[in-house]
Formats: sequence, structure tokens, C-alpha cells
Amino acid sequence: MTTSHSAPPQEETMVSAVSPFLEIPHSLNESSKPAIIHLRRDQHQAITLSPASTLQSRFGTFPHTSFIGLPPGSQVRASAAQPTQRDQRKRKRQSASATTTTTESEEPQEAASGFVHILAPTAELWTASLPHRTQVVYTPDSSYILHRLGVGPGTQIIEAGAGSGSFTHAAVRAVYSGYPDGRDGLGYGNGKKGKVWSFEFHEERAGKLREELEHHGLDTLVEVTHKDVCAEGFLVPSPSTDSEFTSPAASAIFLDLPAPWLALPHLTRASPSPLDPLAEVRICTFSPCIEQVTRTCSSMRSLGWVDISTVEISHQNLEVRRQLPRGYDDGAGPRTIAEALARLKGVNEFREQRKDIQSSIAAGESASFAGLGFKKSGGRRKLENGDEGRIVSRNEPDLKSHTSFLTFATLPREWTAEQEKEVGEWVKAMEK
Repeated sequence: MTTSHSAPPQEETMVSAVSPFLEIPHSLNESSKPAIIHLRRDQHQAITLSPASTLQSRFGTFPHTSFIGLPPGSQVRASAAQPTQRDQRKRKRQSASATTTTTESEEPQEAASGFVHILAPTAELWTASLPHRTQVVYTPDSSYILHRLGVGPGTQIIEAGAGSGSFTHAAVRAVYSGYPDGRDGLGYGNGKKGKVWSFEFHEERAGKLREELEHHGLDTLVEVTHKDVCAEGFLVPSPSTDSEFTSPAASAIFLDLPAPWLALPHLTRASPSPLDPLAEVRICTFSPCIEQVTRTCSSMRSLGWVDISTVEISHQNLEVRRQLPRGYDDGAGPRTIAEALARLKGVNEFREQRKDIQSSIAAGESASFAGLGFKKSGGRRKLENGDEGRIVSRNEPDLKSHTSFLTFATLPREWTAEQEKEVGEWVKAMEK
């Protein structure tokens, strides 16, 4: 991890044409929208870098010029111009005990404490720092959903109930295979371009999401539509004059709606259909109540969806660290019979010594219990290098459970009589 000083470094002249959400930049500048400030393990803040701006936090004051030009992951110390409260108290104690006075000509010192880390934006970090407008789909759920839906580069996915845009950012990264204008940055070439078709009932939230996606350089990869999909379906108004509506031709669907069973009748093979006619379609609904799940499953069965299953995600973080082998004096149990016998012998000697001291005190003699006991080593050994000990993991004490129930189903590809006949002939030929 790189440590930087508060002096502003030179800005990088080359600016990546690809969103930093899709390709991590070598250095962060004004075009890195947003940059993520790592304050604590569970606290992040998204900012837009500007040379004239300053970040104020409990860890100190950080001019944006101290961030611009740094590689992601850099540690930045707080500015000494406005020290933290801890530094102010420390300086006050030092000035009270100092024998000399500080002249005005002395250069200002760097803050003694207070630092943050500057990171490039990712879907996970954006989920942890975005402004909440609705319930958020967190990373454990979104990653599992995208995996079960089979989403990959080039996939067309429908998202209904965009809300704060957390799942939108995770989905656009999963389907990304280049921009429509040919930019990609990852070498995908001229293959099928993935896209997220996002629908939001609330007009203000839809407008906010469009602004954020444009700010993040993802607006051409996501089409946000203000629409009530439960009443009007999933066809998108066409920009051309040839047809009134455009079909997303999606093979993956995510519904984060209060009544998903009302939207399911619009997700059929009947023309005009928003589904891919040449592929099986997978769907996931996100419902907090089991009553919603029951009604959704009933609607799915009546509309021809198969392989219906409901899961609930529960997760724990693992703390991974390196542990030194514990000796007998550090609290470990005896490893051999000899160690056990030595322990018993020491206990018996301790009891005899204590009886002798108690007898001496009862007889009026001067005696003390000081120094009585087992001789222990001077504390745990410290790591001398990174290869000592063994790597161990420990679960968090609390189990983070139930954000919502996830219901998955599959709509098979529609077969014509001619296609069925062709497959039957092919099977017979293979059996001969």
C-alpha cells in the first residue's frame, strides 16, 4: 500500500475512456467519478475529485489535491493546516511542557495522526457508499442472483424496481462486453454487447438513477425507463419511427417489486415479447415476505415456468489472520505425558509452599506470598516475518440473515412442431 504526503502530486494526462467501474484506472483524477474514500472497515464515502474541494472527516481535513494523481489503494495523511481534535490535544500538552517557543517562520508540520485510503469505484464499494433512496440489494444477494441467472458478457438483462441502483451497477459489470461505440478496454472485440434494461415506477428515482449512471460513464450500457411494468409490461419506447416499441430480448430477469405476480403475465412468449425467442429465460424475484413468495410461485406455475425454487441468503464474514503456535506458558494444554507430569509436580510444590507461608504467618513470623506461583514467559512472541505461524480463520459471532427471499424459475425455449420433428430424427440417427 502506498503512503503519500499532503503535497499535491502531478496529474496524469491520459484519461481512460472506459468507466472506472469497469476498468480500474492506474491513477485517480477528476474523470474518476466517483472516487471512494475508505474511512473505516464499515464506512465508505463517495466523492467527486475537484482541485478546489476539501474532504472534512473525523480523521482530519483532506484537500482533494492530496488525492488527485494517486494510484488506487494509496494511504493519505490528514492535512496539518487543520489538525484533528486528537492532534490539537496532543499539541496542547506538548506546548504546556515545552521549554522553547515556536516562531512564525517555522514550516507547518504534517498531522501526527489521521489518515484515509483512496480507492477506485466498484459495484461493491458503491453499494456500501451510495445514497439510499429505497431498500438496497447488497453484495451477497446480488452476486448469488447474477450467478443463478447465468449472467455474463453480452447478456441482455431486465431489472424491474431499480431503486437506488445497487443491483444496476453489479449487473452492468456482469454483462459488460464493450460500449456500443466500440470502446471496451478489455479486448472483447465486436461481439454481442451486453445491456441492462432497468425499469423504475417512481419518476424522481428514475431521473436520479439516470444522472448517476451518466456521471459514472455507464449511461450507454443501461437504459432506464420510467414505467409501471405491472400494468404496461416491459417493452421500451422505440427511438426509431419503424416501430412503436422495442423488445429487450432478455434472457435474464430480476424483479424487485412488491407484487411480482402482477408483472409475470407480461413475461411470456406471446408476441410482442420482451424475452429472447432463441434462448431459455431465467428469472429471480426479490420478496421480503413468504406470502409474496407463495403467490408468486402459483403465478409462475400457471404461466409455464419450471424449476421453481426459493432460497434465503445468510452470510458471515471470515477474519483471516496468522497465528503463532502457543506454548505451554501461553495457555496451551500439555502435548506430552512429560509436560502433564511436570504440571502436576509444579501444582503440588505450589501448594506445599503456600502451606509453609500460611504456617509462618500464623506463628507470627514475617512471610509474604509475593513471588509465589508458576514462572511464566514474558508474553507472546511477536511475528518476526510474514511466514511464521499458521493461517487461521474465525467466523463473525453474528449471522447476517434475511434481507429477502429469492425465488428462481426457468421458462424453456418454445419449440415448434418442425423443430420437434428435426430433433426426433437427429436422436434416431444418433442411436443407430
